[in-house]
Amino acid sequence: MAINNLKKQLLLSIAVGLFLCSTSNIIAQSYTTVEGDSINPRAYVTMGYYFPRINTSLRVDTALGIGTEIGLEDLGLDEEKSVFKLDGAIRISPKSQLALTYTSINRNSKALLEKDIKVGDTTFLEGSGVGLKFNIDYFAATWRYSFFNQKNWNAGLSVGARAVSIKTGFKALVNTDSDQFIYEKSPSFIAPAILFGVHGSAYLTPKLLARYSLEYFYLSIDGIDINVIESNFSVQYFIFKQFGLGLAYSTNDYQVNDIPLGDFNGKVDFNFGGMNLFLSARF
Repeated sequence: MAINNLKKQLLLSIAVGLFLCSTSNIIAQSYTTVEGDSINPRAYVTMGYYFPRINTSLRVDTALGIGTEIGLEDLGLDEEKSVFKLDGAIRISPKSQLALTYTSINRNSKALLEKDIKVGDTTFLEGSGVGLKFNIDYFAATWRYSFFNQKNWNAGLSVGARAVSIKTGFKALVNTDSDQFIYEKSPSFIAPAILFGVHGSAYLTPKLLARYSLEYFYLSIDGIDINVIESNFSVQYFIFKQFGLGLAYSTNDYQVNDIPLGDFNGKVDFNFGGMNLFLSARF
C-alpha cells in the first residue's frame, strides 16, 4: 500500500514540477525587478487550522505473545479533527532554506467492545467498557537545496528530520469470576525518521506563490520497520505586500512495526491528511 502511494506521489510531483517550471518560464520575469526582495524574502511564517482525516491501528505486544490489532477509530476516536498548525521557512543561503512545522492531534473516546481484544497480557471480552486516548505531537525540520534557483521559482532536493511523539492510553473495567478491577496501560514513544525528497516553488504572479514537496523514508534493521511518506501542496495569495492567505493539502503516512522503545513494543500504523487554511507572512 505504501509503495502504491509512493508511485502516485512521484507521478504527482513530476507533474507539478513540470507545471511550475513551464509556468515560470512563460511568465515574464520583469516584475521581479519591481518587487525586489519581497518576491524572494528572507523568511515565511504561516499559521492556521488543519483539518486532517485520520486512520489509526495499534497493537501492543508482550514477551508472552502478540496483541490484538485495534482500529482506534472503530473504538470511537474522531476520524476528523480541526487542529492548530504552525509552519516557518528561513533562507539560509541563496540556494538553501530551512523549513519547520509543528502540529498536535489529541483524541479521546469511550466505547463498548464489539469483540474480544488482547492488550499486553490481558484479554478484554466483548461488551467491556473502555476509555481510549491517542495523542500525537508532530515536529518537522527540513533543509532544502535548490539546484534550479531563479528569481521567481526554484526546485531541488531536501533532507529532513521528523519526531512524532505518540502517547496512548487504554483503560477498562475488567470483570472475572472472582474479581473486578480497573486495567490501565499507557504506552508511549517517539518515532524518529530522516526523510529525503524533492521540492519546488514558484511565484505564478507577484502575489501568488505555489509550493510542492514529497518526502520518503524507509528503514528495516533488527526487526524494526519504519515506513514514512509525506507530501504537501500549497498556494498563498499575498493580499498585502507582506501578508496574505493560504490553502494547502498535505498527507502523512506512518507505519512503525516491532519497535521496542521505552515501555512500548508492537505496531502503529496511522495516516492523516487534509486541508490547511492559514494566514501567511513574508519578511
